[in-house]
Amino acid sequence: MMLNTTRLSDGLPTLEEAAHYRAVLVLPPDQRDAAARVLVARQRREQAPGRRTWEAKDSLLPSPDGLIAVLDNKGDLWRSIPGTDAWREVPRPGPSSNQGTSVPLPWPEFLQKHAPASEPPGEWTQQRTDVMDALRATHVELNRLLAGTADCSSAGTGAPSVAEADEDDDDLLDRARSWAARLTGAADRLHAAVGAAALLHDEVITELAGAFSDSELSESRVMRGPNGEVSIRLSPSDADLLAGMMAVSSTLMPMNLHHVGVKPSGWFSGPRSTTMYLTDDGGRLLTKLLRGHRS
Repeated sequence: MMLNTTRLSDGLPTLEEAAHYRAVLVLPPDQRDAAARVLVARQRREQAPGRRTWEAKDSLLPSPDGLIAVLDNKGDLWRSIPGTDAWREVPRPGPSSNQGTSVPLPWPEFLQKHAPASEPPGEWTQQRTDVMDALRATHVELNRLLAGTADCSSAGTGAPSVAEADEDDDDLLDRARSWAARLTGAADRLHAAVGAAALLHDEVITELAGAFSDSELSESRVMRGPNGEVSIRLSPSDADLLAGMMAVSSTLMPMNLHHVGVKPSGWFSGPRSTTMYLTDDGGRLLTKLLRGHRS
């Protein structure tokens, strides 16, 4: 399962966006990058006051205790490497081939290169904790069963920890029922934790991003939009390629997508990119169409 980083960074200002702000463009070229970084840091603190943000100047300080992940100035996720001061980039479930290929960096060097960096949403940490707790509880339960610490052994009967051929029928059935109930309970806890982990994985986004990548639409980005919809940002060249697959001009693509069943809920075209918003069902259908076209 590939971690879904797109939902973690939804709405966070990025350095790429700030580089086009008028307040940055009016400055001399050698001052723009630093100004954009300061601007992004300020905007992130204003927009997400409950989430800490670090700037390049904070590289003189050690990484905060207990911090396991941050979002860099592009919105990409970096994870700490346990037992070290190094951080590594986590692959984004998108078509970009250079995601997650950078070498690990110590905290000071990471901030110098990729600040401002911000904490992920609090829900992300809680969801990870819930899944880890469910896994640990399941591991403990399995060890207890296999070690014979459940019912029989704890009662001092001296019964074997696993069923044997000459075991009494009633004991055998009782043991099987007990194991089934306890294993079902452990499985239910795991299913509940996984089902609630919406920020850890997003099947619709992951599958659609993979379909774009496989179709060589390498300059596109698939993510969750600000209102939870599927958001597809196409470069001009990718918009033309997708239009070719749909056998229609890129200017008529929304109409053509509607014809094949994909109903864009929004469509915005500009000189640098075209953004399309779909429902989850639309994202699944577009995934199917792209994979069918490739085959």
